[in-house]
Amino acid sequence: MQDFLEMTFLGIPTPRWLYALAYIVGGFVVGEIASWISKNILSRIFAKTKTKVDDILLAAIQKPVVAVIVFLGIRQGIDTLTVAPGVAPWVDKVIVIMISCAVAYALQKLFDGLIEEYLVPYVQKSEGNLDDQLLPILRKLVVIIVWAITVLFAIKEAGYDIGALLAGLGIGGVAIALAAKDTLSNFFGSVAIFVDRPFMINDRVKVAGYDGTIVEIGIRTSRLKTLDNRVVTLPNSLFTAGAIENVSSEPSTKITSVVQFEQSVGYEGVKKALEILKDIGDNGPGLAAGAVASFTAFGESSYDVTFIYFIAKGADYFATVNATNLEVLRRLAEAHLPLAYPTRVVIERKES
Repeated sequence: MQDFLEMTFLGIPTPRWLYALAYIVGGFVVGEIASWISKNILSRIFAKTKTKVDDILLAAIQKPVVAVIVFLGIRQGIDTLTVAPGVAPWVDKVIVIMISCAVAYALQKLFDGLIEEYLVPYVQKSEGNLDDQLLPILRKLVVIIVWAITVLFAIKEAGYDIGALLAGLGIGGVAIALAAKDTLSNFFGSVAIFVDRPFMINDRVKVAGYDGTIVEIGIRTSRLKTLDNRVVTLPNSLFTAGAIENVSSEPSTKITSVVQFEQSVGYEGVKKALEILKDIGDNGPGLAAGAVASFTAFGESSYDVTFIYFIAKGADYFATVNATNLEVLRRLAEAHLPLAYPTRVVIERKES
């Protein structure tokens, strides 16, 4: 045993290696103890409080605290080895960067927990859709800001001048902007969407040949579910470069059809038909007021009546059209107003 303790490895005596190993293992053990205390004792204590902030804070710092304890144990173990003077500063920088990442992770989890607990229920209760659009972007911005600050801190700890780095980024900003012009145009497209508000989530729009419902608006792209239940990802720059038809913004959907009557119905028949169609268009289920029925043309073998009616917003389109057409057939049949159908007379000549 004495011989083992007198041995050296990489010029470092064995006892120092043992002390270093003890610090590292101790860090893991203390970290596990802290995790157990957090899960089994602190969580029960915090669960009895009225506020949820302490529970969210505990959940956010639980893993980062264990990681910090482990990192400190590793750092103390390396100090015990008395490594070369040039190595020690770099070890300190690496440990500080790792601790900074743990803190950034805790902050991200904390903000995300607060948003989930307090902001999401408020957004779900609100009537407007603007907050539903802003919430995913707010979450992404929090993540970007937290980790951007962490990266800058890590760069500073690595010994680089942040001021000079930012100045260099400013000089190269033009080149970056040119290289990322599509990304920037998509970003400004998202800004235009939130400022001009041509549509919101759950609105049905027609854009670039696609017809569907907006299900998500992001910083760079937006997602649209087509009438075929297929999700299409569209760059936000598309919404600033072309026309957007917001179908959901219309108060009602206009339907125009031409009803042709046999000429045998005469004046009184056409007049009666106009009254029936107007009544159906104004009072039918799922229809909005403002229907129009007008005698518009003399056909070759018919009297043509243009029938315009409006489907109320939110009504089932096909079910309403189907019910309206069936009601027209029923009412016209009861009034003995026959519809005209195209006819063709074929003359056959036989040679004698």
